[in-house]
Amino acid sequence: MKNTIMNVIKLSLCSVSLTMVLSLAACTPTPDKGKTGEVKQTEASSAPEKHPDPTAPELDVVSIYNVSQDGKTLEGTMDAVEELNAESLVSLLIQYNVLKEGTEVVSYEATGKPSSEEIGPGVVTIPGVEIESDMNEYGILNLNQFPDTSNQMLLQAVGNTFIENMNIVYLTIQVNGETVAENLSMVDAGK
Repeated sequence: MKNTIMNVIKLSLCSVSLTMVLSLAACTPTPDKGKTGEVKQTEASSAPEKHPDPTAPELDVVSIYNVSQDGKTLEGTMDAVEELNAESLVSLLIQYNVLKEGTEVVSYEATGKPSSEEIGPGVVTIPGVEIESDMNEYGILNLNQFPDTSNQMLLQAVGNTFIENMNIVYLTIQVNGETVAENLSMVDAGK
């Protein structure tokens, strides 16, 4: 087991090193050559330097899932929010036509540490290694309305969005306190 872990670490380090070498080689400027093979000198650009706006808000990048037009698969898209919370995710789900206008968060609660070795999509703990995680086992999202509680794809789109962004393993969705989907887990968007 220890040899396997070491081999994985060595392979990861080699891939990172190779990626760095290739990206440095790709970014190295090459001189312009004329028809005679002479190197031309280029003038320095007089474009003003651009600096980041120090007053711009810091944004959290989030994944939003919605149902494809044919209704058969989930599609994921990236967006950003100033503050990552249940209200901002519901607002984006409304914007992407997953939830109806006027949908509000009644409550959201995340509890418990993951009891299994899997602590999230693609992340597995290594026995004997303590990893502090902000992952919670269960999340309960209580909304004031839901467009179609029998539409499993809509429920899963909301589930995937909250599971990925709020660091939970399972999500229960309620409408005004009544459970409409219990313990949803992450489902691949392409399925």
